[in-house]
Amino acid sequence: MPDPVFGTSDIQSSAAIGPDGTAYIGLHSGLVFALHDPPNAGDQLAARWSFHPAGGSSWHATPAIGRDGTVYVGFSTNNNTPDAQGTLYALQGPLAGIQPQVLWSVDLGPGRQTSSPTLGPDGTIYAIGSAGRLSAIGPDGQVKWTAQTGPVLKASPALGYNGTVFVSSMNGKLYAVAPPADATVRIGMIRWTFRFAEFPGKSAPVVSHSPPAGADGIGSGASPMVGPDGTIYIGANNSNFYAISPTGQLVWLFEAEREIAGIWSTAALSADNRTLYFGANKGGMYALNRVDGSLRWQHRVIGSIYSSPTLDATGAVYTGTTIGHVLALDGASGDTIFDYDAHAPIWTVPAIRPDGSLVIADRLGRVMLLGTG
Repeated sequence: MPDPVFGTSDIQSSAAIGPDGTAYIGLHSGLVFALHDPPNAGDQLAARWSFHPAGGSSWHATPAIGRDGTVYVGFSTNNNTPDAQGTLYALQGPLAGIQPQVLWSVDLGPGRQTSSPTLGPDGTIYAIGSAGRLSAIGPDGQVKWTAQTGPVLKASPALGYNGTVFVSSMNGKLYAVAPPADATVRIGMIRWTFRFAEFPGKSAPVVSHSPPAGADGIGSGASPMVGPDGTIYIGANNSNFYAISPTGQLVWLFEAEREIAGIWSTAALSADNRTLYFGANKGGMYALNRVDGSLRWQHRVIGSIYSSPTLDATGAVYTGTTIGHVLALDGASGDTIFDYDAHAPIWTVPAIRPDGSLVIADRLGRVMLLGTG
């Protein structure tokens, strides 16, 4: 699926799946597609529509889909320059043709926009620019409030149960941001910050000079995940995986095998709330006891896991590897259910459609549909 503007094919962002199975996914260079598999299409996916703002790129950003079908996705312009700027777009599928309607757009501030937006239960969209400006935006495109956090690589905001928004930063901190108590005040407040370096673990991290981002072992490029009791779970560039209380105190940490830019994967939680799953740059897929952080099992892979795991209704864990394998693992034991060789690096999260099939993409620009439901 080459980008018609840039002529390149590389997909590093994951697909978002609509209720009808449509997959919304962007090329690294900027073009976002709505893909489906119409009857009699054989083994080919077809585009319902595509969108590309002039000079814009969505980079790592995965779209978010509102309850009314609105697609939210961020782009940045003037990339790799001091003038880089992020913008969030709200798109609605066309009634005719292949160009979606732009309902509105919002300035996300300076820096390259590489993070996926997060939707709140009331429809509020939380989006962050790479320079760390967090924006809470209403479904009508009006900015409710903003807050300044630290520089972000590709992590998305996570929502707590009391309205707190958690943002992981490449400056060494996890931020807990409170919305303003007074609706007339448009600036959020930093409740607390957690410094990863204060809890380094027993083993020294593996560090180097950037690139890649995170090679210095500082901060986190992974998105936080909030558990049922409000505990925040997050992996960091120092190869530690942390459990942090809702008040910002360390609950426990797990030391994954050390590697440069250690953990980019966002954790997934089992349906019974007992097991956390995440991938790492070394050691493969880890399954931890949610309560105390002890290791339940580890499934080693060749290469690294950059993508976050996905769980299906049976408890199977899906992930992809940098050497091109898509894995399905038994959530209880870590045993292999299947191993599909895509023959190209996989950075994307396997996305599950309503019929049970998987949408996966590789760094050659191919979008693949695995399984028949």
